[in-house]
Amino acid sequence: MTIGARLKEERERLGYTQPVFAELAGTTKKSQIDYEKDLTQPKAGYLAAIAEVGADVGYIVTGNKSPQLQNSDFAYEFDLVNVYDVSVSAGDGAVCLGETEPTSRLAFRKDWLARHGLYAKDLVIVYAKGDSMEPTIHDKEPLLINTIDKELTDGFIYVVRNHENFWVKRVQRQFNELLLLSDNEKYLPMKLDLNESTDVEIIGRWIPPSRGTFY
Repeated sequence: MTIGARLKEERERLGYTQPVFAELAGTTKKSQIDYEKDLTQPKAGYLAAIAEVGADVGYIVTGNKSPQLQNSDFAYEFDLVNVYDVSVSAGDGAVCLGETEPTSRLAFRKDWLARHGLYAKDLVIVYAKGDSMEPTIHDKEPLLINTIDKELTDGFIYVVRNHENFWVKRVQRQFNELLLLSDNEKYLPMKLDLNESTDVEIIGRWIPPSRGTFY
């Protein structure tokens, strides 16, 4: 087996697509394809970068698997996402803000993250509080939030901070206002002023759970 073939094997074992793996390694998709086809040989900087995400560089270069990495199946297959003791309002505005340091971590399959273009370092888990987003989100349900996805798209669900309150709501922009919409028809829309002097922050976009999300 060639270096390119072993590189492809390691990438697929880690659950990354060629574009995502190339981005993690600081190179282009074309370079990644050329490496895997043995058209060019990967340089030291590239190998160091992919080692950081769990690739067995020794195996790629020599064909001999690292005994230590062979016994680290969990690290190969999973990434850990921080869980925070924060209850985000899905009700009438009550919010419980706990410790700012993570209280635990949850494991996510790397292949699931890669398929969705997600990175564990950008994700956090908080908890819903209240029933205003039912039946979509239930009270005390864990919420996976992508903190780098702050670009508002009408109809999607985000965690929004306003002063000391945190909300999980569907959003709709109207001029200088942000409408926070509940899925539970008992709750009326709320308006937030988006003027520069207003303390409003988009924490991130909610990622709906799917089969294989939480472990």
